[in-house]
Amino acid sequence: MKKYFINALIFITFSLLCLFVLCNNTSASTGKMGSEGLIKVMDNYLGQLVKNNPQSLVVAKDVKITENGYPIKLGKGLFQTAKEINYKQYMADPSVGQVMVFGVVKESMLLANFMVRLKVANDKITEIETIVARKDEASFASPEALKEPRQIYAKVLSESERSPRDKLIKIANSYFEGIEQNTGDIVPFHKECNRFENGTQTTNNPATIATGCKEQFDNKNYAYITEIRDRRFLMADEERGLVFGMFIFDMPGKREDFEFFPTPFDELPTRFYKPRSLLLAEMFKIVNGQIISIEAVMVNAPFGATSGW
Repeated sequence: MKKYFINALIFITFSLLCLFVLCNNTSASTGKMGSEGLIKVMDNYLGQLVKNNPQSLVVAKDVKITENGYPIKLGKGLFQTAKEINYKQYMADPSVGQVMVFGVVKESMLLANFMVRLKVANDKITEIETIVARKDEASFASPEALKEPRQIYAKVLSESERSPRDKLIKIANSYFEGIEQNTGDIVPFHKECNRFENGTQTTNNPATIATGCKEQFDNKNYAYITEIRDRRFLMADEERGLVFGMFIFDMPGKREDFEFFPTPFDELPTRFYKPRSLLLAEMFKIVNGQIISIEAVMVNAPFGATSGW
């Protein structure tokens, strides 16, 4: 009996050891890491960014890199001008090996909003996508207004408040459908919904637009945005109710499209008069199936521009 017990114990110990090794090998072979690991990769990237030193980054040989929709080489663009990072708001999705950050960067003497998205596989960076929204190139640019990350995005939801991944993406997509169709009826907005664009609150804010999320849609404030294309929903976090993606807004600049805009057409900045597209990185917070907060970094681009992806 004693011998049987010892043999059984040895068998169980050996089986557990094999299972542990198998799990580790499987994790290594897929190249996936958890949220903390992905954020560490991003922190290292940002550290090298402000040192203007890309040489120590571990990147794949065929790494794809864009900045404001254009392909660039590693070490170019923001890597040449970044001096200091003053604000960081993270989101990670281990299921797709991706991490992003909304931030504020100091370039020489000026502050700018920015977004960086990294994709990691087998411990190497395979994709780097950046948007830099400088004050003379972007709408509502207020990088100085961003001091601390908004805690709403880090808050873990209760089980009853969560939505599955596919539903989160469907809800976020309804936001863009609502803009195209000029209605808030198809978008599940929370009554306390707010939106921040390049650091500026653009809902319930008399300094920009005094009305709320749904009211703006119902008032057809965004009729001048005629198409939202190249919609890429890249990341989702069910625990926190987050969705992140990249999108392009097309704005032909026709006077009649601004009939319902809260500011008279003749008083708008001149950029509104010109055909243009808008490259956006946008994150949604969704609680109980309703959009309660929206954060975006966006930059103007020539009409018909692509994201580079």
